[in-house]
Amino acid sequence: GAAERFGRDRHGSPMSIAEAARGKQADGWDDADAYDHWFAPLTGRFASNALQLLGLTPEEQLLDVAAGTGTLTTAAAQRGIRVTAVDAAPPMIERLRANLTAAGLDADARVMDGQHLELPDASYDAACSMFGLIFFADALAGVRGMLRAVRPGGQILVAAWDRSRFPLPQLVQQSIAAAVPAFSLPAPAPMTALDLGDETSLRALLDEAGCAEVTVIELTHDWVIDDPLALFHSLPHWAMPMRAIFARLEPDDIEPAAQQFRRAFL
Repeated sequence: GAAERFGRDRHGSPMSIAEAARGKQADGWDDADAYDHWFAPLTGRFASNALQLLGLTPEEQLLDVAAGTGTLTTAAAQRGIRVTAVDAAPPMIERLRANLTAAGLDADARVMDGQHLELPDASYDAACSMFGLIFFADALAGVRGMLRAVRPGGQILVAAWDRSRFPLPQLVQQSIAAAVPAFSLPAPAPMTALDLGDETSLRALLDEAGCAEVTVIELTHDWVIDDPLALFHSLPHWAMPMRAIFARLEPDDIEPAAQQFRRAFL
């Protein structure tokens, strides 16, 4: 299963539901179709939880930061919520717009760095980042930008993977190490996005950003992988944090590592 932590916060008058991470950067997120196929079905399940926590009603305004291919945006728009979705990667925004069109929905989708939000103050009822803020080089700027964007009494919600219960990076590394004994991991570790995936780190970030009364909520969903071989081969195309690992492999090492990865699912 994959676990996620949600942190809920009140900062003076605005209330925030916040969670751990460092938002999505543009480089490395270019294969939006592969991301949408493999990962969005999982993140979409957590997006439904996020909307339940936020409790927004139709016509309220939501800012979706580092929106990816738009699982949260689409689910919110289906509920009549007015969404502004931003992501630093143009392919993600293009796919998000295509997903909205296919569903007959409408939202304001823009290419924008979540660490430098070019949006007016106090303009949204809620701001949310589903597994995006965790990739930001400056997570603090991301949280502060979200806080600035919400109205007094509004909410923020940021989701992050629980570092102890998101097994994919470790499983990939173990599979490669078993297939290629001489392989050495790059430094720094490829999944720094997990650095905020515990309650202590999350609370420290929110405290520094000026948040208060934080409640951390943990939720778990199973990720069903029908074709582990295909997933492994797809990873360097859409999972930016793992590209450094795959870049160090020789072409002949990929398939043996993929077979080791597949065996873990048997």
